[in-house]
Amino acid sequence: MRSKARVMLGLSVLLLGVNWPVMKFGLDYFSPFWMVCLRFLLSAPVVAALIVISGRRLPVLTRADVPVILGVAAFQFAGMMGLVTLALTLVPAGTASILIYTTPVWLLLIDMIHGEAKIIGKRKATALVSAAGCAVIVFSSGKSGLWGALLLILMASALWAIAMRLVNRHKWQGGVRDALFWQMLLAGLALLPVAYFVEGPFVPRSLTPVSVTLLVLIGPVASGAGFGFMIAAGRSLPAAHVALISTATPLIGFLAATLALGEPVQTTILIGGGAMLASLVWGAASRL
Repeated sequence: MRSKARVMLGLSVLLLGVNWPVMKFGLDYFSPFWMVCLRFLLSAPVVAALIVISGRRLPVLTRADVPVILGVAAFQFAGMMGLVTLALTLVPAGTASILIYTTPVWLLLIDMIHGEAKIIGKRKATALVSAAGCAVIVFSSGKSGLWGALLLILMASALWAIAMRLVNRHKWQGGVRDALFWQMLLAGLALLPVAYFVEGPFVPRSLTPVSVTLLVLIGPVASGAGFGFMIAAGRSLPAAHVALISTATPLIGFLAATLALGEPVQTTILIGGGAMLASLVWGAASRL
């Protein structure tokens, strides 16, 4: 079972990493909020199918999990992914794939505000390394017109950290994959009016063989199967192992964007990204 779980986790990390340049390609055909909306509306049926195949039942909504399901749907899926996709219209995909992982800094700030008594020095050090790497990337990438987009990514990372804490402090009563289904469905439905009022009605003529293929890769493949595989792997592997292996996601995203999009590799991005990746690995390894 653990061998199978490692394969699923590896596939998940690969899909979520490669998805960064695919999202960038997708923005040539879809406006940001419509793309995120369709991404989750198309991903939810895939997660439902995984539940039906593995559990021989339909997704179940457990009342005790509803507050966290709503929180993750709002903060992580709708909020975080909405802001990131909007920023991707200006920011290189490789840079965004790394910068979104400033979560150690936000998690530390959340715990300090929440009054967490025991915050060890090693955790403060990892957050400091992450913040330093983030600063290098932001100040080296903040050319004219990009400051706002970079700020959106940092805001998105903060929303992701809030969602992480909601999940960490909650004891699931129902299935985690059931929760994922409802989170994606609710996020997609919530983004429908946002996309309509911000970007106007959806334009059916944007659906071409290429754009549909990209949308399938972004939604059902990367989001539906990617998140589904990660949750399935988490049932057989220790959380620390999942966290450590998942740190490869930003690296894969950066390499995939560089190769697929031909994005220039700047020394400052490598230095800042290396520091941020080191902080993620350091933090995850310390839990082993």
